[in-house]
Amino acid sequence: AHEMGHVYNGDMFATTVLAGLMNTFVYYIAMWVRRFFAERDQVALGFGLSILLQIVVSILASILICWFSRQREYGADAFSAKVYGKDSMISALRAIDRWVTRSQVEYSGQDALATMKISGNSSGFMRLFATHPPMEARIDALERL
Repeated sequence: AHEMGHVYNGDMFATTVLAGLMNTFVYYIAMWVRRFFAERDQVALGFGLSILLQIVVSILASILICWFSRQREYGADAFSAKVYGKDSMISALRAIDRWVTRSQVEYSGQDALATMKISGNSSGFMRLFATHPPMEARIDALERL
């Protein structure tokens, strides 16, 4: 039901549009920088700066897209709660959290579950790139429904 919530809420479409807009933004910034420096006979400097700006702005755009994705998770959780009940969804999230925690201990040192990106257990700077909120935040949001 959670994944159907993403479909129902139009999350894939919205995220795709946002990513496309961000990519377009990055492209036009790079083009503007290259053109600006080319007009001043500093093509090499413009090229180097445009690459640097593409990297920096792409990272910032990724942070924005990941933030947007985390917000959409709450909507998919709420949809699931409507279909199966709030308590069932909370129970499912707690079960997933226990499984992820146990698996991380069993496979310590390996990122065997990292590709799933469902636990939201990132810390520090990497938390900005998490596509899912921390499990406790998701459970808290469901409890407030």
